Amino acid sequence: MTDLEGFLQKYYLPNEKIIIACSTGPDSMFLLYEILKTSYKNQIVACYFNHKLRPEADEEEIFLENLGKKLWFPVEIASADIKKIRDSLYPSISIEELARKKRYMFFSAICEIYSTKKIITWHHLDDKIETFFFNLARWSKLTGLINMTENYGNILRPLLHLEKSQIISYLDKNNLEYRIDTTNFDNDITRNHLRNEIIPKFYKVNTKFKQNIENTLSYFEDLKNHIDTEVIDFLESFASENEKYFEIKAFHWLSPFLQKEIIAHIFYISNGYSTIWLSEANIWEIIKFINGKGNKTIKDIKGLSMRKDGNKIWY
Repeated sequence: MTDLEGFLQKYYLPNEKIIIACSTGPDSMFLLYEILKTSYKNQIVACYFNHKLRPEADEEEIFLENLGKKLWFPVEIASADIKKIRDSLYPSISIEELARKKRYMFFSAICEIYSTKKIITWHHLDDKIETFFFNLARWSKLTGLINMTENYGNILRPLLHLEKSQIISYLDKNNLEYRIDTTNFDNDITRNHLRNEIIPKFYKVNTKFKQNIENTLSYFEDLKNHIDTEVIDFLESFASENEKYFEIKAFHWLSPFLQKEIIAHIFYISNGYSTIWLSEANIWEIIKFINGKGNKTIKDIKGLSMRKDGNKIWY
């Protein structure tokens, strides 16, 4: 179904630990079972984070621990009462977002303990399509539409070409155990509504819509890489190791599209490599600042800070 042996050989050194994010659901269990079939099976460390949001989560911990003892791989487990933490400390953050942050903090800590840099996750094609529609509905630039790539930061995703149905079919056919998160059927949750009620309707338009969207996203990725090259070339033509700026006159010669992409890129690196909450209005506000008449002015938007000094914009 997928060449995990070749994938692992591409990204891992001999004896380097492979940190697998494992929810015990079908996707992550499929990934775990498949890696156990490779020559890298002795390098596995399965990680489970219990958010204390579901009563069955405690049973999932036990299931994974017992499987680790049976199949001879180590299991790392951590937990946190996410709802209690959110309500008392971070009321402005959604439970889902806080859970994700805490989960990845745990995975990063495990990477440090085992002296490795990568986390391998179970995300598949359906996840990628779901996130595409989710971000499209909220307005997003190309980065958000592409949303998932094989190798991004410290995250590896080897299953992006597989559909959920293929994974379930394989597990059931081979009598391989997994657990089901019952909250996935709660369609009051936006992502579940997309996954369970909206996206399946596309089968009526084209039964191969998933493959077609995958091809479109691949095209978007090529397009983004081309744009990124132009943006970085422009910025690097001015900035040095200790100074980050560009000249206003040179900026004016660029197309409006490329100007907006440069602003988005600067925002992205200034906000922890994220464009969440960057709106089109924000971008035009910054361009208006660049084109303004003041020679010594400052503009702050979220984590982005720009300073105009004569013909230069410092960021």
